[in-house]
Amino acid sequence: MSAQATSSSATTTTAPTESKSTEFRHTLAQTLALSASIVVAYIWLSFPTFALYSLQAFAGCVLLYFILKKLNQAAIWELLPATAVDEMTLVTFAFLILIGNTGGTVSYFFALIFIYLFFVSMTMRFWTSIIITLETLLFFYALAPNLSSSLNLSHLISIPVVMTFFLFAKYQYDESKQKETLIKLDSDEINLYQKYVSQQTSQLVANEQTKQGIIQFFSSFLFDFMEKKLDLLLEMIDFPQNRNSIKGQLTLMRLEIEKIKTQLAQSIPPDAPTPAAPAMPADNQNPADDLISTDQPSDQNVQHE
Repeated sequence: MSAQATSSSATTTTAPTESKSTEFRHTLAQTLALSASIVVAYIWLSFPTFALYSLQAFAGCVLLYFILKKLNQAAIWELLPATAVDEMTLVTFAFLILIGNTGGTVSYFFALIFIYLFFVSMTMRFWTSIIITLETLLFFYALAPNLSSSLNLSHLISIPVVMTFFLFAKYQYDESKQKETLIKLDSDEINLYQKYVSQQTSQLVANEQTKQGIIQFFSSFLFDFMEKKLDLLLEMIDFPQNRNSIKGQLTLMRLEIEKIKTQLAQSIPPDAPTPAAPAMPADNQNPADDLISTDQPSDQNVQHE
């Protein structure tokens, strides 16, 4: 018992540690991949020979991006990058070389950086989003370190501000989604509980009906059959000539009891129809006529004699 308790406690303590380590590895892998893409984009723009082919490189990245979407079995309308690092790496390189080659912070395509920040905030982890935002800010500052105009400064300041808003929006979205999931789980549990209660109620009703059927059968057997038979035997016992008739009545009662024992031994299912009590013969008919010979006098004849 102590060994099992030790193993269970060790399992519960190592589970959160493994989860944290896995999350750290994922965050580190995402950060390194996107950081490498930013460094490659800066090196690309630093060499004029490569910078001349920035638009061609952007078009090639877009084409390769859709090929990766197809390989990841995404639908044709799913244009946003998934959580796969390879897709976001291409998006990072393509957006940065396009904006950096067309003017950096004063580029006509600078608004695309906010779309890129939205992609990062929605697909990457929290700390990855913060680190990539700072690296993007350093990327544009490295392209134009002089900050000759207030427009350059305002664009650089807008990058962390917009990312803060996106991260807050994502936090609100995750919270609402988690609450919706909890509500759905509670609703499913309530439905399962209601179904269980309904099944138990139906079973109780069926058991109650079976119980009432059994009580009705034995009540009919005891009071409608056995009691009348006993009264008839008490009337016939005063006449010695009715010995065979009494024997026939007792044999009939014995047969009916054997039938009930057989039914109980066969374990009749609850939903089986309850057997009807044996029918009583007419008042003017001798119940033992089928069991005694026809030459024996009837009860009425003996009583009249």
